[in-house]
Amino acid sequence: MSSPVFAQAAPPGAAVPAAQDDAGAGSEIVVTGSRIARPDLEGTSPIAVVSSQDIALKAASANIENVLNDLPQVTATTSSTSNNPGGGVATVNLRGLGSQRTLVLVDGRRYMSYDVSQVVDLNTIPASLISRVDVVTGGQSAVYGSDAIAGVVNFVLKRDFSGVELGSSYRVTERGDAQIWDINGTMGANFDDNRGNVTLFVDYLKRKPTFAGQRDFSRNALSDNQDGSAPFAAGGSGSVPQGRILLQNQTAQVGGSTTPVVLNPGLNARLNNGCATSNTIYQVFTPAGASTCYTAADGYNFNPVNYLQVPQERFLVSAMGEYEINEHFRPYFEAQFANNRVNTQLAATPISNGTPFGSGTTGPISIQTNSPYLSAALRTALTAYDQNEVTCTGTAPNQTCAPAATRGDGYVRANFNYRTTQLGGRLNQDERNAFRIVTGMKGDIGAGFSYDGYYMYARTKNSQRQDGNVAIDRFLAGVQTSFDAAGNLQCASASARAAGCVPVNIFGLNRLSPEAITYIGIGATNLEQYTTQVASFVVTNPSLVDFGAGGVGLAVGAEWRNEAGSVTPDEYLSSGNVAGFNPGQPTAGSYSVREFFGELRVPLLTDTIIHRLELNAAARASHYSNAPGNVFTWSAGGQLAPIRDLTFRGQYQKAIRGPSVNELFLGNTVSFNGNADQCGLAKALTNTQLNTICRAQFAAAGAPASLIGNAGIQGTDVNPLTFTGGNRNLREEEARTYTFGGVFQPSFIPRFSVTVDYYNIKIDGYIGSVPTDTIGSLCFDKFNQTYCNLITRNSSGQIDSFASTLQNTGGLKTSGIDITAGYTQPLGAILGTDNARLGFSFSGTRLLNLKLTPVIGEDTVISCAGRFGAQCGVPTPKWKHTLRTTLGIGDIAGSLQWRYIGKARDDDDATLYGSETIKGYSYFDLTATFDATETFQMNVGVSNLFDKTPPLSASTQQGGNGEQSNTFPTLYDVLGRAFFVSGRLRF
Repeated sequence: MSSPVFAQAAPPGAAVPAAQDDAGAGSEIVVTGSRIARPDLEGTSPIAVVSSQDIALKAASANIENVLNDLPQVTATTSSTSNNPGGGVATVNLRGLGSQRTLVLVDGRRYMSYDVSQVVDLNTIPASLISRVDVVTGGQSAVYGSDAIAGVVNFVLKRDFSGVELGSSYRVTERGDAQIWDINGTMGANFDDNRGNVTLFVDYLKRKPTFAGQRDFSRNALSDNQDGSAPFAAGGSGSVPQGRILLQNQTAQVGGSTTPVVLNPGLNARLNNGCATSNTIYQVFTPAGASTCYTAADGYNFNPVNYLQVPQERFLVSAMGEYEINEHFRPYFEAQFANNRVNTQLAATPISNGTPFGSGTTGPISIQTNSPYLSAALRTALTAYDQNEVTCTGTAPNQTCAPAATRGDGYVRANFNYRTTQLGGRLNQDERNAFRIVTGMKGDIGAGFSYDGYYMYARTKNSQRQDGNVAIDRFLAGVQTSFDAAGNLQCASASARAAGCVPVNIFGLNRLSPEAITYIGIGATNLEQYTTQVASFVVTNPSLVDFGAGGVGLAVGAEWRNEAGSVTPDEYLSSGNVAGFNPGQPTAGSYSVREFFGELRVPLLTDTIIHRLELNAAARASHYSNAPGNVFTWSAGGQLAPIRDLTFRGQYQKAIRGPSVNELFLGNTVSFNGNADQCGLAKALTNTQLNTICRAQFAAAGAPASLIGNAGIQGTDVNPLTFTGGNRNLREEEARTYTFGGVFQPSFIPRFSVTVDYYNIKIDGYIGSVPTDTIGSLCFDKFNQTYCNLITRNSSGQIDSFASTLQNTGGLKTSGIDITAGYTQPLGAILGTDNARLGFSFSGTRLLNLKLTPVIGEDTVISCAGRFGAQCGVPTPKWKHTLRTTLGIGDIAGSLQWRYIGKARDDDDATLYGSETIKGYSYFDLTATFDATETFQMNVGVSNLFDKTPPLSASTQQGGNGEQSNTFPTLYDVLGRAFFVSGRLRF
């Protein structure tokens, strides 16, 4: 009978957390959040405990993130269903503050990070080897150092194992896909009269892919009109495999008139009579090279080939051992190795004006007007357009226009969108090889003092291979064609021809020749390496002196830590000469920290006028080799139990997070974070200040001011680049956190307990790049020229890019209430057994607020409590809970878990999306476990019992407020009803 997420000590008669079993009756244990051993699991900070039994009850939880993401305190970030964004890793994010603000430990020590972001990939922690997981709320930097702002997740591994244990699990959905198979073995032995122990663990996991096209809700890419109508499937992306171009009637404001004059009035008729009702014409190509009017129905449905469950193959080896030479010297070691291969896959590469190249974007292409790739009618139309090209100078309404220098040169410059489906999808293959070695010595010094000193070295190497990319310079060279003296089509550039250029036909479906596919298609590679070194020495005494209320505990120590990493992209990725996956320049750097710390626990009263009163304090002085310099963190708290049944507790802490290697040294990189343009709105014509800003930006880009107010310049197909990079001058984030609450274990209700805790976390110096939405708001709503300077446009008036370097620019705060309860009721003799029991365990979180201030000093505040969308991301409902009910009859137990995710609403009140609210969601999981023999245990079960489909929301790239696959796959179940079976044999 297990009790998942049981806070603090278990009530009498209830399931006892594994830590007490491992420690042995009457022995002292170390509670996560402290280095001082104590006789119970109680501490002043709220602790949620997940036992090994709880892990076994979760459907085939070979990866531990599946268990942690059920906790109300955890906000899902990346998991097995994260494809884009994803990265092939699984992380834990407490309180929605970001994975980088949650410190992950293994047996109280730092673990191996998966890359330069200094975040642990939970895939490298074997679920089968875990004894329990402690989740501690609130800053813990005084005890553990940097990163513990939201709290600590500590994985406690099984130790002193003796014998052989074999385990395996298999999961498959009702539809026969998304299979996960895991097999593992543990072997351990005690020797020399139990003075020594060696344990070896081996695990192999295989997870098969599932595609978005295999589920009805994700089969078609949904779009959102932002008019309140439901998201609809009307094609998808404007970057289409048949290719399309954008031409504009050239307009100018001359003679002092504010009314634009159309300089090419016959353009519409020449291209396709009646094709467009505005000056902007999108043309989509037919297989024969002709063109017709582009409509939303022509869009490319990119969803089906995206992964809904990313494939994974993982091999883990873990070894640990220790030997007691005598009571003063007990050397020990730990070693882990993980080979983890995870793929993510996106639709074929889209390439357009906005595709990154060098410091900017590709710009328009030059189309040969008499190209044999085009139909006769289109060649005639483009030739006529070429003969009427003009160039306008000056400022409206007094512009001067003259024939363009390119008039009649045989080329038309056009914006374009194309997708290279003939090259296949974009496949990102990550193979991470990571290892960690810990060697140390511990023992008793005398007079109640003991020591523990160790050195840890961890290294992760990742080879990231990308397929399906396009070399932009080759693409542009191949598209611009000409005729040689013999009338044969060739690349127009002589230097490109000398380098092997071949003509590239993007004017129609599947018209790339095999030679063109070979010429423009490239692979790309990122090589990543990250190392962490820790040398630590601590001296503890759990009972330094006793004033009659119990022993005063003391811990003092010193620690040195070094973090170093690099990302080395190949020549295509580093130069920006790549379309497909995002480019980035090299990242490399390191820093070190020297720290001294101390901790004190002082019992003041025991069983006198009150039952118990205890105080504690901790402090840590750190010296960083980089910008943070000298940093001091501390904490203080206490427990007051006026009676045995009731305990009040509280803790105040100053915590910090030093900037990561990624944040300090990130090479300039790009991403696509959405559009925030307002110059295409009608108010840009009537609002004087906004109009002035738009005119200035358009003039700087050489775009006609007549396009201001034209919604086409910010349509859903316009997704500008965001340039960002590291900052060596970043300082630490500083958090003030406090928690207070109580534990009620009434003696008049045996086996019942309830805890209620309030938490409050405020972060100053928040490290981040200013979001594109905030840049847009500060520029177009607040008319702040500093942020307007971060925006660049192209000659069509569209936003080309945003620029945002990482800064200590913002603030973040959150608060809420955690509630846990547990109860076990003996049922007596049932069905031939006399130990039947019924148990309940409950864990819930009420989120009171979660607010991000992107720029301190500005009144822009993003409130994400109970919200989701383009700014807040994954829904963060105000209420989440889990309730597990377990009935045990002899060697058989059945367990039903209810997972509830509260309702949420969109975070943008100014925009009417098709998905403005998401209702509350309930999931039910049913598990049965039984001991077939004394040595064999078996579990069977079903998750998502009622096969609930996730809520629908178009992605931000499609004008919506969703994440990926038309929903939020990191939070909601996207695979449907699944069955699992697992077994464990011990001998």
